[in-house]
Amino acid sequence: MAGSGLGRLGLWWHLRQGRDNAQALPRIPQGAGPVLLMHVAPDARQAEAQVRRRLTQARPELRIVDLSPEDDQPDPAGDPSLIEALIDRARPVAVLALGNALPPALIAVAARHDIPVILAELRLEPRDLAWGMQAGIRRSLLAKASALQLTDAASHAAARRMGLPAWRLHMTGPVSEIREPLHCTEPERQALAQLITGRHAWFAAALPEAEEDAVIAAHQEVTQHSHRALLFIAPADAGRIPQLAAKIEDAGLILARRDEDEEPSEEVQVMLTDGLTEMGLWYRLAPVSFMGGTLSGTEDMRHPFEPAALGSAIVHGPETGSFQTEWQQLDGAHAARRVTGPEGLATALVELTQAEFAATLAANAWRVSTGGADVAIRIADRVLAFVDGTPPARGFPAPPPPVATSEAG
Repeated sequence: MAGSGLGRLGLWWHLRQGRDNAQALPRIPQGAGPVLLMHVAPDARQAEAQVRRRLTQARPELRIVDLSPEDDQPDPAGDPSLIEALIDRARPVAVLALGNALPPALIAVAARHDIPVILAELRLEPRDLAWGMQAGIRRSLLAKASALQLTDAASHAAARRMGLPAWRLHMTGPVSEIREPLHCTEPERQALAQLITGRHAWFAAALPEAEEDAVIAAHQEVTQHSHRALLFIAPADAGRIPQLAAKIEDAGLILARRDEDEEPSEEVQVMLTDGLTEMGLWYRLAPVSFMGGTLSGTEDMRHPFEPAALGSAIVHGPETGSFQTEWQQLDGAHAARRVTGPEGLATALVELTQAEFAATLAANAWRVSTGGADVAIRIADRVLAFVDGTPPARGFPAPPPPVATSEAG
């Protein structure tokens, strides 16, 4: 299927419509080191800094020519005449394209000059297997690549269905954003940790009004199995603290309020924080965190790597908001517990009173949240193998089988 006649014809016609030197050549860094042409699609800008840093750390002499499109400007990597002139002047040793928007002129012209093309941060979709001109063009471009570094098992399977050689394929996972752990005041953490020693604690992070009843009911269930259990709640809206406090007390739970300088003493069952101001503290104190908004789909969800970076096991609902990729990574690595509704939330939280289960989830989540650096290293290593003229002839490993997402409810 890869490089079909329709796709080759479409690509030929597409390149004929090039802008014919509509833009000036990009700047070529001075020096005597090898030149790498680099194109970053908008969907891969998060990965660019990490990959670029790994490349320049490993090869300080490497000269990277940036062909990434600027906002509201034509993509220079779509102009065959410009790419021909750039290759003639810069004599690049390799091309790296990050993301799903395949730059047609850059890939086609580089391949014609026998310059290795590495496609990374690449996610294929079912439409790439469809019949039609656009899908055919993409398949023709993919067939010209020397190496394809794919973000997930489904993309790897799609590439194999296209007939792309297995030895060119490598599933790296995505270059996820590396987030600095949220800070807290260490003396405060130590004092609170001493107060709650030996108690099972969990945290409802950025809890919206729509999920308050579900969280309160879940904690009532948890206390039936772990009678000393403690719930921290950070309401998404600090203005809801008085109403939420009344709701908690009406449910028969003993409450302490952070905004009134109360402490989680032995008899307290719920600690109501003063909003979103000390999230790093509560993630550190709670071995389990439920991410508010993921049951109801509110807009103000917290980043899922916040608790992951601080060793808190994660429970979440089916709504992903703007963090679909991060949740897919966590669920696929058995690094989070996904639930579908309030009953599933209670069930999952009861199960996570088992310390070993929670610790396993937390450890897996930490590996995922810090794994972006490892993926960036693997991308850089593959690129540098081509730069050095030492790419392996075969042996790109096949991905493991997809991992089923764990659900409750």
